[in-house]
Amino acid sequence: MSNPPPAKEQPKRGKRHPLLYHQRLNEQYFWPAVLIVSLSAALLIWGPEKLAPYRFFLTVAASSCGLVLVLTLVYRLRAYAVCTIHGLRVQLPFYRLDISYEEIKAVRPTELFRLFPPSKQRWPQRRFLTPLFGNTVLSIELERLPHRTAWLRLWMSRYMLAPDRVGVVLAVRDWLSFRAELDESITRYRKSRI
Repeated sequence: MSNPPPAKEQPKRGKRHPLLYHQRLNEQYFWPAVLIVSLSAALLIWGPEKLAPYRFFLTVAASSCGLVLVLTLVYRLRAYAVCTIHGLRVQLPFYRLDISYEEIKAVRPTELFRLFPPSKQRWPQRRFLTPLFGNTVLSIELERLPHRTAWLRLWMSRYMLAPDRVGVVLAVRDWLSFRAELDESITRYRKSRI
């Protein structure tokens, strides 16, 4: 007599969904920073006499742009949303926000430009968000935020906090897959609490 197959174990963590704001930040600064670092390093190595008085400034330019390059890469790699057993985790470069499934009231897809109309954004923000305005984002309505809004704004972009209700706005590339995974995780969690 054969044993029945073991019950499928619930995954502890779902797929990581990179956050688009942080990817956009990396894309915006990556090539200019690479160009400045390369040019400054080349001039420092070549070392023509005419540039001798400017060696310090070339070193500062190469170092600071190298730091920008590393930071934007960290931002890109460490910023994602993932479903866990107990809640939604929003991992930011230097902060982690855990939202319990109990706190989630509704998950709605919408376009970014509907939440943050381009005409109401200042020029730098509009320029930064232009490639993202047409993207569908998930507006996650919550019973309450896990922390005060002022505290969250220290770590999160203002475009990650819902402007019209209590909640967060997550922009990920494959929003359809992320929404399905989030809905499934919420349902599974609520069934386990009955």
